[in-house]
Amino acid sequence: MKPGVLFFLCFFLMVIPAHSETMYITDDIRVMLRSDAGMDRRIVAMPKSGAQVEVLEETEDGWSKVRLSNEKEGWLLSRYLSPGPPSKDVIAKLKTENDVLRRQAKTLTQENLRFKKERNDFQKALSKQTKTAETLRESYETLRKGSSEYLSLKASYKKASKDLATKTKRQAELEEELKALQESQTLQWFLGGAAVLFVGLIVGFMARRPKRRSSLL
Repeated sequence: MKPGVLFFLCFFLMVIPAHSETMYITDDIRVMLRSDAGMDRRIVAMPKSGAQVEVLEETEDGWSKVRLSNEKEGWLLSRYLSPGPPSKDVIAKLKTENDVLRRQAKTLTQENLRFKKERNDFQKALSKQTKTAETLRESYETLRKGSSEYLSLKASYKKASKDLATKTKRQAELEEELKALQESQTLQWFLGGAAVLFVGLIVGFMARRPKRRSSLL
């Protein structure tokens, strides 16, 4: 067997096809992406730490063929790959998310304080409105009671005025009747006295008249 064919077979056996999966460059600042597996191969790119790559193949000697986000392909050492983002990126992401959550918590706290203040103001306004309504209700009840008493007094006054007018009219009629009766009695007394005087005069006149003597004497 020719040496070239043997070398090709050995190299082919060393290359193990891998399912395409997403990996990440580890925490190293820069990683050299080479044109082929081997430290002596030409460098085609230097992806930064945290760069997302697609693994196409893996070899037993620790090399992986990857595809960058710009579709460029090359080989790099498998130890520079990790199944998840680098810890510094995770920490930075968590820090960013934590900052967002803290801002949201601060906003929610401020909103909560505002809602509490609005609730307290509303409760105070409601309490004041309730007191005002109670005062108005008491005033209404007083006015209604006063109105009822006023109407009752007004009806009593009208009735008393009507009774007074009726009694005044009757009193006037009685006074007229009494006056007429008194005048009638006065006239009767006057006529009675005049009659007595007239009879007395006649009796006195007859008593003073001389008696006639009888012709037989």
